Amino acid sequence: MRSYFIETWGCQMNQHDSELIEGQLRQNGMAAASGVADADLVILNTCSVRERPMHKIVSRIGALEKAPKPPVIGVCGCVAQQEGAELLKRSPSVGFVLGPGQIARVGEAVRVIEQGGRAVLTGFDAEREHNYHTIFRKSSTRGMVTAVEGCNEFCTFCIVPYTRGRELSRTLPEIVKEVRHLAQAGIKEIELLGQTINAYQCPETGADFALLLAEVAAIPDLARVRYITSHPRHFNSRLIDVLAENPRVSRYLHLPFQAGANTILDRMHRGYTREEYLELVATLRDAVPDISLSTDVIVGFPGETEEDFQQTLDLLQKIRFGQVFAFAFSPRPRTPAARYKDQVDEANKKERLHRLFALTDRISSELNQALVGCVLPVLIDGDSRRDPNDWQGRAEDNRVVNFAKCGREGVGDIVDVRIIRAGAHSLVGERCSGDGRLPVVGAA
Repeated sequence: MRSYFIETWGCQMNQHDSELIEGQLRQNGMAAASGVADADLVILNTCSVRERPMHKIVSRIGALEKAPKPPVIGVCGCVAQQEGAELLKRSPSVGFVLGPGQIARVGEAVRVIEQGGRAVLTGFDAEREHNYHTIFRKSSTRGMVTAVEGCNEFCTFCIVPYTRGRELSRTLPEIVKEVRHLAQAGIKEIELLGQTINAYQCPETGADFALLLAEVAAIPDLARVRYITSHPRHFNSRLIDVLAENPRVSRYLHLPFQAGANTILDRMHRGYTREEYLELVATLRDAVPDISLSTDVIVGFPGETEEDFQQTLDLLQKIRFGQVFAFAFSPRPRTPAARYKDQVDEANKKERLHRLFALTDRISSELNQALVGCVLPVLIDGDSRRDPNDWQGRAEDNRVVNFAKCGREGVGDIVDVRIIRAGAHSLVGERCSGDGRLPVVGAA
């Protein structure tokens, strides 16, 4: 096989895994195809956090099998770990199945296919290989760096501990070395990755995430440091101090609350109450007044009543998140919540989700409108998807900003942009020079 094409579903961890896979394929002498039709090998890097992506992947395999020139298919990611050899039984076109804990062996899987075999490589090794020199970075401005793999939380709705394994932190010096390498190569923004990033603990020294974040943010040439995903119960005063004191640490924080009612939070095994979450947000905003929050919400969790759902809406109105990622509950294999008897019917889930999005879109629009007239420093990612005459980038709070090209700036530059229009999900601006005062994001 000479060419490959990778399709990626899911979270930042999956996106970074695709960079790891692509780097190894290139090291094995393969080249990227311009599209699926030209590829000898199509890799589906999959997500199984919800049921819908699972159906999409099965459908995608079926479509690839019917192509005029069917490629060999490699299934990677969480579906690969979840389904294992069943994927080989389901489709003769699937040549290998590679779980998240085995992606360093993609070259081995390719060689098995070339020798006429098929491979299933799943499970988790006690030590996992990290050779950052082989990663094929998609962006010249932003770099993702894994700090923690796996998860120990075992929320009752979540399949991640079963598909990505137990928590395993890399050593602090190893992470800092990788970030320093990227900064020297011209990367301006680093995103530290972990399913529960603030549960990080260096296996050699016991250093926590606050210390890791402070050391990474001190690396010369970096402009911004982001991190995802934070768990509310792993925040401490040391971490909040780092956020408040270091201007390079992003003012954007993704902090899932999942449900607004204590009865549901308890059934989810989240480890905090509604009141504790609100107190944490108040503490964060006292320490970092311009912090911008996003969150995850599950609608229709088993046993959720209309009163429970109203408490979720109330929490959204109280906090006023900049972005909300909301989903209807989807039963996942092996999880306790899938076995709960009091499942909410699909019509109720859909109707509640509709009401939730109506509220969050209104709040997002109001928060974005408050930015009109403000000047934001924007890191340019590349051409706007809407107009090649415009740039697209992100502000410090992770908001997408589009603005007309002036010819004096380029990808990787951080430029001042005055916001002139705002929608629910993005901002439009114009290049300028000068300072502008930012409102406190999240304020009514």
